[in-house]
Amino acid sequence: MTTDISKWLKPSIKAENLQQENGIFVYMNNDFVSGDNHKYMKMYDWMSYVYDFGEKWIGRLKYGKGINLMRTELMSRLEWQNNTSVLYVSIGTGTDLHYIPKNIDLKTIDMVGADISLGMLKKCKNKWHKKTKLTLVQCPAEELPFADNTFDIVFHNGAINFFNDKARAMNEMLRVAKPGSKILVADETADFVEAQYKKSVFSKSYFEGKTVDLHEIEQCIPASAEEIKTELFWDNRFYGITFRKK
Repeated sequence: MTTDISKWLKPSIKAENLQQENGIFVYMNNDFVSGDNHKYMKMYDWMSYVYDFGEKWIGRLKYGKGINLMRTELMSRLEWQNNTSVLYVSIGTGTDLHYIPKNIDLKTIDMVGADISLGMLKKCKNKWHKKTKLTLVQCPAEELPFADNTFDIVFHNGAINFFNDKARAMNEMLRVAKPGSKILVADETADFVEAQYKKSVFSKSYFEGKTVDLHEIEQCIPASAEEIKTELFWDNRFYGITFRKK
């Protein structure tokens, strides 16, 4: 199910003017589709074909239930309620939707998923469009096409480490959240990047010379945010930062 995107857009953006591909709205500012954003967009486009298989089977063989437990913990940090609006930034194939608390009826949620990778969005649509009120938008996290104070919940998992402009992306997430909303930003720690991505034949070329500085990422949290908290999950392989909009 797909809902009307116009109720979420900035006043300057008209839904009828947005390009669509396979029912996915496209809002791509080329100023942000360069450097690392472009590199990892291309990586996730081709990885979209094997991403879910890799996490489900290879991830299970290597880490047991660790990934599932980590995703469950991350989703538990948000303030889920039925009949709310949710923005999932870097939705990928939508894997985290499996781990939303079981008392939440996904069909009551106005779910908007944003991602720079069209390949991942296509996989997400195939998996979830019949199970949720899901609207998908291809756009960079640094320029979300949504109006101020729009979503009850905003969260991001698994890409901000290598965004071109982390601070701008965090400010955008805060901007589109409603006052009082809790926001989650999560990604891999340096330990996991070193142990997994730099060792895998599929990804090591993309992460050569890269590392993660969690302190630097924490410095990107908007100064106006409140109740800032950083937690480590899954034996320090993942971090989650939560904060609240005034």
